Amino acid sequence: MKTKAVLFDFDGVIADTEQGATKYLEKAFDKYHIQLTEDQRRSYIGTDGRKQTEEILKDAGVSVSVEEFFKERAKLGSYYENSPDLKPISGLEDFLKLLKRKDIKTGIVSSTNCRLIITALNRMHLIHYFDAIICGDMVEHKKPDPEGYLTAMQYVDAGPKECIILEDSPTGIKAAVNAKATVVGFKGSEIKQDTSQADLVWETYEEAIRWFRHADAHLNLAERDF
Repeated sequence: MKTKAVLFDFDGVIADTEQGATKYLEKAFDKYHIQLTEDQRRSYIGTDGRKQTEEILKDAGVSVSVEEFFKERAKLGSYYENSPDLKPISGLEDFLKLLKRKDIKTGIVSSTNCRLIITALNRMHLIHYFDAIICGDMVEHKKPDPEGYLTAMQYVDAGPKECIILEDSPTGIKAAVNAKATVVGFKGSEIKQDTSQADLVWETYEEAIRWFRHADAHLNLAERDF
């Protein structure tokens, strides 16, 4: 079946934010004299972080609510809004241009707050490439629930079998699998995660471009044979 839409996670797929965002998170925990372990840092990837934060505060004996913590964290700024290092992952824009030329719709589905995602996309001059943007504060159920992806599919008028989803984390991949789309495990970010549950693996966007060109060649051959 022909691909009608490609849907992207944001963190680790559109921009390599995960290391930078963690630094802002650690600054917030420093205010409560909490140092995160490597496992705790990685647990935030692909999530909105609320459950992990509640557990970390509780284990440290800090009587601060998750809401209070994130209010304090917001005062410190964010990688999406403030970091001079924010940039698209290499090759992304060329891939997006290819999809536009092929009239394939595009969307972003992220667990991150909408304000941060929109700000980051504007800073990188990418927002005009996307036909749908669904963020964590726009859905009732976040990843690994497929709600965000299913909602995006409605906006781009494509069924699950007509969609390819790019994700870099096990949580995101599970959401994409639950949405019953073709799932690509993307390995182009600094933090390499388990993508074994994905249907395909792309190391770079150059590989994504080659894949689409190869798929086109097979489709054209099949049409000539028919």
